[in-house]
Amino acid sequence: METAIVMPLILLMLFGIIDFGRALQQQTQLTAAVREGARTGALNGTSAQVQAKVTAVANTGATISYTTLTLCGGTSADAVVTAKQTFTALTPIFSIMALFNQTASISSLTATGVMACTG
Repeated sequence: METAIVMPLILLMLFGIIDFGRALQQQTQLTAAVREGARTGALNGTSAQVQAKVTAVANTGATISYTTLTLCGGTSADAVVTAKQTFTALTPIFSIMALFNQTASISSLTATGVMACTG
């Protein structure tokens, strides 16, 4: 009887730990990827090289969209790369939260990397 009462709460906590942990891991990976992309842009890389570097370092298999891609050259003092990636939950935690009118969900991850231009 006690198991029937406690098990849903334990599963809810487990689902939260799994999906929020995955989101944190993917956010960290995306942040490292845009930092490497900005470094490539700061070393006078092309936009194709920057995007290839970000995709290779992110290595998540998800589609990455670039909202800002400013490379060195002209009057730019910094190389800036901002990327957005969709996040898909593995567990039904966000569906369960929606049942209780909680709309907090992680649908997209965004990261920005800035590096000073080397000249």
